[in-house]
This record gives sequence, structure tokens and C-alpha cells, in this order.
Amino acid sequence: MDSQPHVFISSKMQELAPERRALQELLPTLGHDLVKLRAWIFEGDAPASDKPIREVYLEALRSSVLYIGLFWHDYGEWTLDEFERASEWGIDRHIYVKNVEPERRDSRLQDFLDKQGDVRFGITARWFTDLDDLRDQVSKSVEKWLLDRQIAHHSATSAILAHIVDDVPDLPRRLIGREDLIDEVQALLNDGQRVVLQGLGGIGKSALAATIAAQFIDHGPVIWIKAGDADASALFEALVRLFDAQGQMAGKTGDELIQALRHILAGTKALLVLDDAWNGSALAELMRAVPRRMSVLVTSRQRFPLDEIIEVGELSPDEALELLGHHVRRRDFKSDPDAARLCELLGYHAFALEIASKTLKVYNLTPAALLQRIEDSPHDLTMPANFGELGRSGIKSLLDTSVNALDKDLYDTFITFGGMFEPSSTAELLARTMGLEEALVLDRLEQLTLRGLANPRAYKGLSYYRLHDLAYSYARTMFLNKGLKYDPAIIACRDYAAHHKDDLDALDIEQSNLLEAAEAANQLDRPILVEIMRLLTVDGPYFAARGHTTLSLRLMEQAITTARDMQQIETAHYLLSRLGNTYVDFLGDYPRALKTYQEALNLARILENRQREAILLTVIAKVRFLQKQADSDDYYEQAEAIARTLDDPFALSFVLHHRGYQWLNRPDPDYRRCYELSHEAARIASQHELHEIYFHSLINQGAAEFEMGQVADALVTHQMAYGLAQKQGNQPWMASALQSMGEDYDHLQAYDQAQSSLNKALELWRQSGGEAQAATLTKFMKEKNYPVQLEQGE
Repeated sequence: MDSQPHVFISSKMQELAPERRALQELLPTLGHDLVKLRAWIFEGDAPASDKPIREVYLEALRSSVLYIGLFWHDYGEWTLDEFERASEWGIDRHIYVKNVEPERRDSRLQDFLDKQGDVRFGITARWFTDLDDLRDQVSKSVEKWLLDRQIAHHSATSAILAHIVDDVPDLPRRLIGREDLIDEVQALLNDGQRVVLQGLGGIGKSALAATIAAQFIDHGPVIWIKAGDADASALFEALVRLFDAQGQMAGKTGDELIQALRHILAGTKALLVLDDAWNGSALAELMRAVPRRMSVLVTSRQRFPLDEIIEVGELSPDEALELLGHHVRRRDFKSDPDAARLCELLGYHAFALEIASKTLKVYNLTPAALLQRIEDSPHDLTMPANFGELGRSGIKSLLDTSVNALDKDLYDTFITFGGMFEPSSTAELLARTMGLEEALVLDRLEQLTLRGLANPRAYKGLSYYRLHDLAYSYARTMFLNKGLKYDPAIIACRDYAAHHKDDLDALDIEQSNLLEAAEAANQLDRPILVEIMRLLTVDGPYFAARGHTTLSLRLMEQAITTARDMQQIETAHYLLSRLGNTYVDFLGDYPRALKTYQEALNLARILENRQREAILLTVIAKVRFLQKQADSDDYYEQAEAIARTLDDPFALSFVLHHRGYQWLNRPDPDYRRCYELSHEAARIASQHELHEIYFHSLINQGAAEFEMGQVADALVTHQMAYGLAQKQGNQPWMASALQSMGEDYDHLQAYDQAQSSLNKALELWRQSGGEAQAATLTKFMKEKNYPVQLEQGE
């Protein structure tokens, strides 16, 4: 979430002028140390402009995260236009109605308010009588909204391609109840419909979606995106990274990007699941990129206007009793009146019933004893408004009871978890935050799991824990109420990144915590921002391997500015270099890449680092070559001259490798020149164990040999590249070398060897996430009439 988001105030200006001023003063006081709200009102914030009034207010509305509509007597065309556009763009909407002299209200306005109160639209108007009442109502609603959005925002936007049942996130061992919903939704998805599972937090939407997705896998793979409050660009990025299509998408924007992504999705024959979606405008934009016959399943607390909205409500009394007994040796509570009363108190709410069931087991309680504990437990903690919704007051009472029963060690761990930037954490990161041994914190997390307050998760064999959104909101409120600070979590994230800078999977698990820690450090004016971003981009290969997000790019730019302000010229230089690489390799933005590289070159000269000067001249030459500019040769020549003067093997092999690539790919290729440069680069890199340059130079050398008709030599060269890739255990390198070998064998008419090499390459591309490369290779194999192995699930 933006650290200073706009809230758009909409009303008849003169009729409700005091109320508008009151909200303008109130909203900045409702944020917290990381988020400060800003009210936008036309009379105070509209800039002097010759633009039409409607264009001005719609521009402000589109950049706002919340719409607040104030209504009383009069019906205003512009006010209704603002509401309708906010609805269309998926902006959260709150409505407040002044309940004074209602008989004077325009009938058209009353019709509008009645329509919004219909269950299909899901907007509940709040009524107020005076300014103090309005302030109180807005404070409660915005407090709830802020916490809910914060939880949604801090859920990492990630995508998973599930081919087997065990790949599906949040899949329960057994789903109790919901059989009718499962059958209904499956029928809709089989018909290619787009379905929203809508309901309160913790009601069981994700578990239901996971169960449906697991059954779909018999027909095809499942793309699962943890959507949260991500904007459209973040959702697109998650899909692009999932299919390793950064290069394919480089430079594409708008309709061109949407069409390219649609073509990728069309080839998957997958079910697309968007879990815990909050951002309506992002969802609408993503739907433009989804093939119309692709089945889509969305879980949300909101009623988004897709083909079908299926309400996920409370469990039936019998289902609730079954879930209550699920963890207590499958006890049958059907004839226990206290169990029935407990289920009713908890609103037949799935998450609350799971906690209650585990509480009965851990403390060896009867339902009557747990009811008594809930009644005896102190409930004086001020909690956010989302616990006051229908069915939530009993949940808060249960959480009060569960948390009050914790010993000090478990209590402190639970509260510390509430101060993390994401509702999930590894035991290691939490231990670093608390300054404790990891084994000790791991034991505490297992104890919280037994009590239903945390849930274990795994990613690529690595374990972490996650709090349910309701438990996280409870813990986070306690963290904030105690006035605790974020600094221990920020420092822990820095130390975790340092320890795991080369472990991509470990960084994947904590990516959201790490980036949000960097964001918090920036907002709190902590220089740790620079340290975290350097660890992820310069000292370690994380973003080079995984690709950037919108947030990480923004943090990179801010880290560069901060490093310069702190006179950390070397760090600013390296960050600029990595940022330039991103603009070239992932975004295809050559003008920005050129500007960034030139800034890095200037800093290299200030540092008097001739090796870095040669390297920056080389990458600038590459950009100019990609821009089809003749001066690229001048830059290459300058770089080569410096490298040869230095007699620096890294700089020289780097320059020669890039020059070889240029001669291979220019409009008038010179394959002999490419061969000579690549061969020399490979020789130098081999002697000095510069494995990456050595590998890519061999690939280019083999390509030049192939084009010159020396295919047998090309095969030997590509086999050398494959041997190096095997030795390094680098799957994408192995796939690339095998693909080149397959093409060599095909040209030599050694079709069996070609088939074997191409099959292995295809398997490795798929295993390493190279979906775009796999698609290119599949196309080649089909053109050459080689059988293509289907992926599991196809």
C-alpha cells in the first residue's frame, strides 16, 4: 500500500461542507507510522487547470484507494458519477448518510441508497446525525478497512503452477461440508465460467477453492495466484515470472502485453485461481488477459461482477458440530447441548471452530468448560471493527480466551508474529526478530499450531508458518496497541537476507517480508534500505534470477538515491548497473537502460575503477546495438582497449563475449568474427574459472560454427558447454546446451540422438520454469516432426 494513499471525498459540496472539512481533518489522524491517509476534496485539492471539471475529479478518483460518499437531501449528477466510476474501477466504497430530516430527501437519491443496500451490491450505508457521530463512524470503518487492506497488501503476490494435487496451496486433508457448493462450482468451471467465492474472512473460501482445484487437476493444471491487494501490474508480473516469459514480454505494455499474456495462458489449458482478491480494478484488468473460455475461480470478501457469485456462508449446525469434534479424536457432539451452544456462539464459522476444536484437544476440555472459559476471559482489549461484524464477536471472545491461556513465551511469540510485515514467517526469521535460538522459536510455533493460532506450510521442502488473517489482525492490533517498534523485524530481515543471499528458495519464502522491511526502513528513514537491496541485487543473484517486481524496482531507485546521499558511491554504482540490466533484460526499456548505465559509468570514473568502466562501456554498447545505432562499435572498441590495457581476464573475456554476440546477431552477421571473439573469450574464461562467461561464449562459438557449416565442430563445442553446465548443476544451462546439441544432431541427420537431446532439454526447461523456452522448443520439434512429450496433467 502507498505510504500516503488518497481517500476521495464525494458529496454535494455546499450541502455537506462542514462534514467534508471534518473528514479532511480526521483522515490524516487515522493511519499509523507506516501509512498516513490523505483526504482529497475538490474545493481544496483540485489544481488550477483548464481541464474540464469531470476530467479533474475522475483523475483524482482513479488514483485514490478509497471512496467515501456523503449523502443527505439532494441528488447530484457528479456525485453519482463519482460513485459509479469508483464501482467500475474496483475502488473500495464507503457510504455515510446524514439521518436528519429524511423526509426532505430527493426520491431519486433514496432509490439509489435503497439499491446499494440490496444484498447483490453488498454495500451497507452508515447513518450519522452530527459531526461527532460521523467522525466516530468513519474512524471505526476506516480502522477496519486499513487493517484488512494491510493484511491483503502484505500477502505476497505469487503464482504457482500445480500439476499434482500436493502442489495446490491451502488444501485441507479433509473438507467438512460444502458438498453442494463443490458440485455447483465444478459444473460452472466445466462450462468455462468465471466464478467468485464470496464470504467473510475465515469462512473457508480458500479451503473450498483448493478442494475444487485439486479435483480439477485430473483435467489439467491449476495456476494459483495469491492475489491480495496487488495491482494489475503485480498480477501480470507474477504470471510472467511463473512462465519465465520476462524476455518474451520485454518492452510490451498495454494491449500488446495483454494479448501476449493471453496467448501464453491459452496454451496452458489450466484453471486460474485468484485467492483472497481485494483489488477490483486489478481483477478487471487481468480478466482482459484471460482467454474467454478459460475457467477462473476467485475467492474474495467482496462481490466482484464476474459470471457467477457464489456465497460461502456459515456451516450448517450439523457440519459445525462435526468440525468441532474433528481434532478431538473425531468425537461426536451431536447430542451435546453445550457443543451446540458453542457452535452458535462462534457463528458456525469454520476458522473459529477449528481453533475451538484444537483448544478442546490441547487443554482436554469439554465444550461446557470452554464456554465457561470464554465467559470468564477478560475482553477489555480494543479490537478493530472487523471483529464486530456479524458472527465475529464470538470469534474475538474465543481468541481472547485462547491468547489469555498462553504462557508468556507463547504470548510473546504470537505478538511478535503480529509485528511481521507478512502473515507468514520462517522460524528462523522470527527467531532473529526475537533474538532467540531458532529451535526454541520452532517449538513455540508448533505449540501455537496445536492451539489453532498458526499453520505450518512448506515451499520446495522448506518450512514456514502462517497466521490466518483473523489471527494476524488480532496479533497485529495487540502489537500496535503495545506501541512496539518495527526495527527488530527490519534488522532481522537484513540479517536473513545476508545469511541466505545465494539461497533463492529461502529468499522466495520471505520475499514479501524482506521487501516490506526495506519499504518500512525507507519510510522510517533507516539506511538499512540500502543494505537489503544491495544484498538482493549486488551481493547475491536473487533479482537477477527471479526478476523484479514493481515494488522492488521502486525500492531500487530509492536505494540508489539514499546511497548517493550517504556518499556510498560504490554501492550506488553497482545498484545502477543492476537496475540497467533489469531495464534491458526484463523490461526491454532501452532508453532508461542507457540513462542508467551512463550514470553508473560516471560513478565508475569517479571511483577510478577501470575494470567497471570497461564493463559499463560494454553494456552501453550492447544497448546501442539493440537500438540499432552505429556508435555501438565505438563503445565496444573503447571497452576492449581498456580491458587489454588492464590485462584483466574478467573484463577482457566479458567484452569479447559481448562483441561476439553482436557479430552473431547483427543484420549483416560475420560468423567468422563471432567465432574468433567467442573462442578467445571462452579460452580466457576457462583459464580463470569464469564459468558464466565461459558457458555463454561456448554457446555463441558453437552457433557461429553451425552457421559456417562446421556442424560437427559445433556439436563438440555444445557438448563442452553441456559438460560445464552439468558440473555447475545449472538446469537452464543444461537445457540450453542440450537444445543446441539437438539442433546439431538434427542437421547431421542423427535423428535418434536429436530426439533424445531435445526431450531432455524440454524436460529441463519445464523443471526450471522456462515456460517460454519450452514453448519455443516445442514449436521447433513439431516443425521438425519430432514427437513431443506431454506434461503431466495434459
